[in-house]
Amino acid sequence: MKYGNHYTNLSNRPDYDGFVTITEGVEWAKFHPGALEKPTVENTLYINASKLDFGNTATTQFDVVGAPTAINLFNKENFTESTTNETLRATVYALGAVNLTLTHRNAKTVTVVNDAATVYDWNRGGGKVRDAAIRLERSRTGINDTHGFKTFYYGTGVLRK
Repeated sequence: MKYGNHYTNLSNRPDYDGFVTITEGVEWAKFHPGALEKPTVENTLYINASKLDFGNTATTQFDVVGAPTAINLFNKENFTESTTNETLRATVYALGAVNLTLTHRNAKTVTVVNDAATVYDWNRGGGKVRDAAIRLERSRTGINDTHGFKTFYYGTGVLRK
């Protein structure tokens, strides 16, 4: 019965299509307070890297194929473009600074490393600009320290450069 209920409700989840918009992420966090402290398979969202836009991230930022590399998606160029690119905006919003692994240089493919950087939360810090953006977003959405949840990224993303 539990399996049947779970299967029936899959299409009601914001991650059903493998992508989570900003609004969906905020609503999920508000509906699942405490999910970050007590993560379960039910309150974790699953995101397909092939549906993300990594903006100006380029293969030249990776020294080694197959090794995790810290990438800051929250940069001036991506921020500017994200005003007209909803997919990029949702990717930067969810990930910010993240660890990516280049899987093939010529194909420009990457995977997202599932670690502490992929937690969907609104923590402060990380520089003045990011801190100001987080404070503004907390005020705009009503998000607080009880909100946040784990995410699991699967699949392979493709870089533009």
